[in-house]
Amino acid sequence: MAPTTMRAFATTNRGISGTAWKIATRFSIAHDVSVRQFPTPTPSATEVLVKVKAVAQSPTDYKHIDLLGRPNSILGCDYAGTVESVGASAKGNWKVGDRIAGVTHGGIYNNRGSYAEYLTIDGDLAWEIPESVPFTTAAVYGVSAVSAMQALNLVLGLPWPGEKPVEAGKELFIYGGSTSASLFAIQIAKMAGLRVITTCSPHSNDLVKSYGADEVYNYKDKSSLQKIKTAHPDLALAFDGFGGAGSNEFCCNVVANKNGKVVTLDPQAKSAVKGVELKTMIMYTVFGRAFQLVPPIGPKFPVKLEDRAGLARFYAMLPKLVEEQKLRSPPIQPRATGFDKIEEGLELLKSGKVSGQKLVLELY
Repeated sequence: MAPTTMRAFATTNRGISGTAWKIATRFSIAHDVSVRQFPTPTPSATEVLVKVKAVAQSPTDYKHIDLLGRPNSILGCDYAGTVESVGASAKGNWKVGDRIAGVTHGGIYNNRGSYAEYLTIDGDLAWEIPESVPFTTAAVYGVSAVSAMQALNLVLGLPWPGEKPVEAGKELFIYGGSTSASLFAIQIAKMAGLRVITTCSPHSNDLVKSYGADEVYNYKDKSSLQKIKTAHPDLALAFDGFGGAGSNEFCCNVVANKNGKVVTLDPQAKSAVKGVELKTMIMYTVFGRAFQLVPPIGPKFPVKLEDRAGLARFYAMLPKLVEEQKLRSPPIQPRATGFDKIEEGLELLKSGKVSGQKLVLELY
């Protein structure tokens, strides 16, 4: 039985004025977080209680500290661990002791963040870790993998793994091929039968090719856009795996010849390129709950049951894809063990010193 309290890495009781002061003075992460005791969450009838063993770190984690999240909320999204208890009507046929992994929305709740000894999750929104897969590897199939699935399978409508692939010769452009989301997206696109054209820094060329990219261009080369448009005039689909203003525009220009479709990780993205359909997304809609970023003044996102169904479908097929190495994790950079090492990893991510790797640590 789980204890009544647990350790968690969480935001402090910062209000709007504190957020404004932080932005103005560029305080470090340490001013807004601490490891402290929280009540151990109790799973509802449809949830399981997870004892968290390993976590992966993503830029969204420090963004929820800086601005996006709520005060006194547990941080962290990606996790792997074991099932501690199972709700009476939880889906997934879970048993106590099963190896489990997944993603949660850290930074806005006091019972769901992954930087904690325990978390709760709907039974059908997690996946069972094969015995051959370490916890540290399983933890990586969270934000990045789910974002790639959401962008390609749900928004662009590409075939799911196991379905009939697209017609031969169809192509997808991916901006920022070495990001974790893009490395997953490359593999999902290849399983769907597409050729993948991407950009990255020259030092990442071999990496993105090893994950299946067919052609790679240097994003720092100012002539890359025209080179891509000339070599691939029929490109009509693009995924912005970086999620910035410049990358959005680049993608839109790549597919402008065909009045194509672009999906970006930036939920507030806009484009001045005419004739292109720019679709925005945010991973957190996969939980089937309405939420708000930068509360109480930020954008609100409604319930999207189709996204929730997509996550359940993805995690149901993931154990086989991982075990057969059809969907490999990005390279992993293991960190030291312990709650006190979480902050170091987030500072590394925020500094921009992590490229082509996922930071992963074990909590104990």
